[in-house]
Amino acid sequence: MAQAVAKVPFDATEAELLSSGVPRGYKQLTTATSKLVKAGWLVKARSGWTATEEGVRALAAFPDAEAFADAAVNGKPVPEPVAGQTAESAAEPALEPVPEPLPELAAGQVQEELPVQVPQAPEQVQEDQSPVSAHVFDSGDQDQNQAQDPDQPALVEEAVVASGEPHVAAPEENVVAPEEPATNDAWQDQPQSVALAGDFNPLFGEAGHWTTNLRGLQLDYDAVENVWKLPLQLPAGTYQYKIVVNGSWDENYGAFGVLDGANHELRLLSDTAVMFRFDYATKDIETS
Repeated sequence: MAQAVAKVPFDATEAELLSSGVPRGYKQLTTATSKLVKAGWLVKARSGWTATEEGVRALAAFPDAEAFADAAVNGKPVPEPVAGQTAESAAEPALEPVPEPLPELAAGQVQEELPVQVPQAPEQVQEDQSPVSAHVFDSGDQDQNQAQDPDQPALVEEAVVASGEPHVAAPEENVVAPEEPATNDAWQDQPQSVALAGDFNPLFGEAGHWTTNLRGLQLDYDAVENVWKLPLQLPAGTYQYKIVVNGSWDENYGAFGVLDGANHELRLLSDTAVMFRFDYATKDIETS
């Protein structure tokens, strides 16, 4: 975190301290990077954050910030490296080709000059030379068939009344500026990551047996509902599991949101699509 802040310092808003004494930018960064954990591009541990090999390749494949974020959120596959190319070398910018030197001229030989292409100027539009540059409103001379279309905006800036005085539009009154939408700061109290850990062997094999960092068991934070969610298509059977926060058993929640509590249990009589919803405020989880 310190290295990230040193490279990209916080602005005034991000440097504000929250009620917990942590700068706002810390919470923003930890919450935003949960998408990278979900994508398998970043591993968060107590000893620090580490980019995976796939994450390093993603930096090379999606050098633009918007393209990188879009790929992480939408799960776009990262192109495989070229044979013989490492992830680190793929992230390095390609060198521009060096132009070949011009051939040396023999004594007395003159380099042939290439014809110079002179750009052609675009055709100029004949400007109106009429001395009258403003519209004149005269009810006596105006043709009724040429009355201004009520659906067209009035030419206020160029309009001149018959008396010769410029027309001044009346100022708008009682104009109320739109209110800015209220900012939802609930995410500031959220952890860096939330995952399921249990006996999910029927779905993930041995890798799904009580692991804390399996990519397929990472929950996504829904800022609208202020909950962490994960949909899974599970085979029929009985599953026991817990909620693991920030990838460590130091903070895990079992049944009824109890810290280090008993395992949650889920029984399915048939193959079922299950939605897991974890509320960090109550530390409890719901399935539907």
